[in-house]
Amino acid sequence: MKTPSWVLAAGILTVLSSHAAVSKASAADAAPTVAKSPTVSPEAKQDEEKTEWYVSVYLQGSRPLNRPVRLQEDPFANTDVQGRLGGGLKVGFFPAFTGRLVGLEAELSGLDGKVNAPTATTGGVTRSANFRLQSINAMANVLLRYPGEVIQPYIGVGAGLSGGFARDLNLQHSSIGTVHENAADGALAYQFIGGLRANVGERLFLFTEYKYFVANYQWESELANGSRGPSFTLNSRMHVIAGGLGFHF
Repeated sequence: MKTPSWVLAAGILTVLSSHAAVSKASAADAAPTVAKSPTVSPEAKQDEEKTEWYVSVYLQGSRPLNRPVRLQEDPFANTDVQGRLGGGLKVGFFPAFTGRLVGLEAELSGLDGKVNAPTATTGGVTRSANFRLQSINAMANVLLRYPGEVIQPYIGVGAGLSGGFARDLNLQHSSIGTVHENAADGALAYQFIGGLRANVGERLFLFTEYKYFVANYQWESELANGSRGPSFTLNSRMHVIAGGLGFHF
């Protein structure tokens, strides 16, 4: 028996309709996948390619190592060096061409402390020392930073000049004499740095860092009559902990 032509036509239309429905469903499933493809806005990309500049302020405290005061190279073996508080300012940048991994910064800081050597007699010589030690440090630092979005650890080294000021000076030496006049010296200094920065806002960041600071001071004292007195030295070594906040742009 022959199949009527209208039946064949209806079958063909049914098959074509089913195929079109399947095609539309496949396209609908694929659409969300395309929509989820990550995109980076031109503004964000441009910001990542810019050189980062920043300025920061901080407070710091020191824990000096006990190195002997030497009066004309004669050591005060019982010297106690004490650290106190200070603060500082930093200005720096991370160039775009380094991927903002390597940075340079200029640092100006100050520290306060005290040096004390109780009266003691050894080898027939009586010695004692007491003075306030203040320092102003101008350093240039090179930093290597991990470029995290929020947390950014870093390490670095620095070198510069340290001004050491011996205040309220009282050095007693039974063979050499007594030194009472204040003295100042500029010494080369260097430091090793390790720190952690946390970005807490669009431009604001907090940071904390450790520094091992070295400066060798040599003071030329002056007697009350204006004549040159005996020289004395202190090879300063200290652990420094700092913390502060800054703005980058």
